[in-house]
Amino acid sequence: MTNDITEMIDVITREEEHLSRSGKVELVSSTIEVSKLRERFKEFMSSLQSIIDVHTPSDSPFQLNEIQFSAEIAAKGDFKLLGTGVGVEANSGVTFVLQRKSAEK
Repeated sequence: MTNDITEMIDVITREEEHLSRSGKVELVSSTIEVSKLRERFKEFMSSLQSIIDVHTPSDSPFQLNEIQFSAEIAAKGDFKLLGTGVGVEANSGVTFVLQRKSAEK
């Protein structure tokens, strides 16, 4: 007999389709399978990697060492980039800081 326990995680988000009549954002609680959230995270990080896959010319005096992205997790487990002007509404978002790997010798 196998143990088929599915790991779940609760996520509290705000969704635009859940605006109240007063225009206030309502919070939505949902439960997402950890495996699905992990897969969506991998897809999101792969997309971010394709955005930043830029090679600096070797004669440039500058190099890109760090990039910060802010994202939020939607009720269905999708990761979404937060754009400019989102402000305090996204204060519980997720921030990803990517740093350049040190050169191997």
